[in-house]
Amino acid sequence: MHRLRIILLLLTTLAIAGCTFVRGEPEPTTTGYNRPAAPATRIPLPAETPAPAGGAVSGLNLSPTPAPPVATIAPTPTLAPLSRDQRLQIFQQVWETVRDNYLYEDYNGLDWQAVRAELQPKVEAAATPEEFYTIMRDMIAQLGDDHSRYESPQEVAAQIAEARGQLQYGGIGVSVRTIDEGGLITRVVAGGPADQAGLRPRDLIVAVNGIPFNDPNAFGPAGAIGAVRGIPGTTVRLTVKRGDEPPRDVEVMRAVIDIAIFNRVTAERLPGDIGLLTIPSFYVDNADTQARDALTSLLAGGPVRGMIIDVRDNSGGYIHVMRNIIALFQDGGSIGASVGRRDREEQRIPRGQTIPGLTDIPVVVLVSDETASAAEMFAAGMRVLRQATIVGVPSAGNTENLYGYEFSDGSRLLLAQVAYQLPDGTLIEGTGVVPDVLIEAEWWRFPPEEDPQLQAAINLLK
Repeated sequence: MHRLRIILLLLTTLAIAGCTFVRGEPEPTTTGYNRPAAPATRIPLPAETPAPAGGAVSGLNLSPTPAPPVATIAPTPTLAPLSRDQRLQIFQQVWETVRDNYLYEDYNGLDWQAVRAELQPKVEAAATPEEFYTIMRDMIAQLGDDHSRYESPQEVAAQIAEARGQLQYGGIGVSVRTIDEGGLITRVVAGGPADQAGLRPRDLIVAVNGIPFNDPNAFGPAGAIGAVRGIPGTTVRLTVKRGDEPPRDVEVMRAVIDIAIFNRVTAERLPGDIGLLTIPSFYVDNADTQARDALTSLLAGGPVRGMIIDVRDNSGGYIHVMRNIIALFQDGGSIGASVGRRDREEQRIPRGQTIPGLTDIPVVVLVSDETASAAEMFAAGMRVLRQATIVGVPSAGNTENLYGYEFSDGSRLLLAQVAYQLPDGTLIEGTGVVPDVLIEAEWWRFPPEEDPQLQAAINLLK
């Protein structure tokens, strides 16, 4: 069956899915080349950056393909005009940064010199900033590694806003997965417009304003998602089917929705005193703090006999955040290393951060083919250090780590520069984390009490 595509009604043009930001790695070294007059500089992580402009990022996992262009409510700078010399300088800096630091010395079979020869005249002739940034994005996309990407200043600002939990959009407050039958609602924000209109998880959206949800030509590049989203205070008419009931029309008034609510870490107690920790993303500055707070609150109600950690929807994020969450369960140790042409960073877990009651209990980690990058490192690390049992299907196998470089115009290159390997040197790039208990199921179609993978995890801990 073809791989299904997740679409969240909270998606922005930056689609987070499948990359990992690294933190604290050494400055890259270069040999044998003259550096440009104003070289790209490493910037700190967005959590440490007071403003969108500034320097280079390290250690992140982003999605290979940006989401459709749907407007968000976010601080995005106006693209400033660039002179021909400015465009050429940025182009040269980006090209040289890839040449000197890219993970694969053969550039994935790409003739990198030929790429410069082909694109430099186009950069010189670019009539607008948008045209220039499109050329730059296309250049990095040619590397074909599903990780590396180039971002305009506007995209950088949106990324930082999302990481800080500041990104908003006009919509109805649901997550939707596109399937053959339409748009399957997988999550409804409590108290949001969709919730108030009576929509529930696993309701199926079959039409938007009378137009079939999956009509490939009706909605433009943003698809049906763009039609559902819109100006707060306006309404959208959804045709919804619930189970075997006939379709019905539901009018929903759009409101301002905080994207952060979809990425919130939660912990709950299941029957039998089993804990369930859900981590939607590591691309949140304070996801580690959220996890600590959620687990502390859970344990205030009494001990748990085991813990299930769900990262099936987690497509990556900050490596230091991932390590900090492992540290709640494990005091120190190494989960492996991130290794590149010249870089090597041991992935060590901090000491002194464990939560009493979590270090000795059995752990099960739920993974899917959409578990990517830092989330794969998390699952692999929990298996290495805590002997966690992995349940689900093999993860994405997308564990290249990105280093970031920001340029004078505020644009940014996120470059696959290292790859994660287990303590024994095994790479999981391309293969993923293979479950101990393989359960092939479209888990998102089921309520929790019927979710085959979750129920298997519960049975392991009984």
